[in-house]
Amino acid sequence: MEKNIILIEKPDISIQSLLTALKLDEDDEYIEEIENLLRKAIEIAKPVALYSIIKPEFNKEVIKLNEIEIAEPFVFKMLSGCDFVIPYIASCGPEINEWSKKFTDFFDQFVADTLKILCLMCARDALTEEVKTKYFPDEDKHISTLNPGSLEEWPLTGQISLFDIFENVDKDIGVILTDSLLMTPTKSVSGIMFQTEEEYHNCQLCQKENCPGRRAEYIGD
Repeated sequence: MEKNIILIEKPDISIQSLLTALKLDEDDEYIEEIENLLRKAIEIAKPVALYSIIKPEFNKEVIKLNEIEIAEPFVFKMLSGCDFVIPYIASCGPEINEWSKKFTDFFDQFVADTLKILCLMCARDALTEEVKTKYFPDEDKHISTLNPGSLEEWPLTGQISLFDIFENVDKDIGVILTDSLLMTPTKSVSGIMFQTEEEYHNCQLCQKENCPGRRAEYIGD
């Protein structure tokens, strides 16, 4: 299986986008400190994404990707009919994650954590753009995503399958799946991208409010 890695050497994060995420403005008394943290983060951070193009195998209600079985009826239903799918893992990157650990001041921690979220968004956006350009150029169709842990229909245990599909994710992009099934760096996401007539994201069925990773409005069942 061929693995593709997107590495962003200098994330494009503006001071305005950071202030918006922090819910602050340019007149804030800490603006100079915020600007200094942003400059350092851009210098250090290397947001990253890993993905692969896989032709799925379907058998009853089990889907197999790179010989790894996903026995979730919801995933099987959503991916049925796809000629190929794109499992992925995207992250803010281990560099900025390690940098963020040095702060003891609450405000600095808050800014650093927000910067990690913005770095993750940079990685995810770069991934979506590359996938759309190379593999899903049809403007009449949409790129949809499934993410383990967002819904009961595909619980967090689905992370194991995704990491097994790729193997050596830690070596490839520095992301580790912990025993609690959470990823390190915590500002990381995983899932499967596929093409559909109508756009779909797990967010449409998730009621979690104020989620920085939300990609679609909640529409209910």
